[in-house]
Amino acid sequence: MAGGRYEMPTLKEQLAAANTVIAAREDERLQIYADSHVDEQEHPRLLVINHDLQHLWDLKRRLEAAIAAGLTDLPVPPPERPEDLIG
Repeated sequence: MAGGRYEMPTLKEQLAAANTVIAAREDERLQIYADSHVDEQEHPRLLVINHDLQHLWDLKRRLEAAIAAGLTDLPVPPPERPEDLIG
């Protein structure tokens, strides 16, 4: 906080954070698939991971495009549920 205001992270900082979370979710998903058998206890977590990854990859693409365009903020934020836009 500078001057009593919250400073938003830069696009590059947001991209780095998204990449970190993507890597963590990918690692977790690989661990679930490591034994080549997904059991009933792993299915709910795998659904959450895959859902998170959909959102994170969408955010990553938007951030990369904004950075490439020389913008300082994200002009169009990701939708709440990007999976509803596919069809």
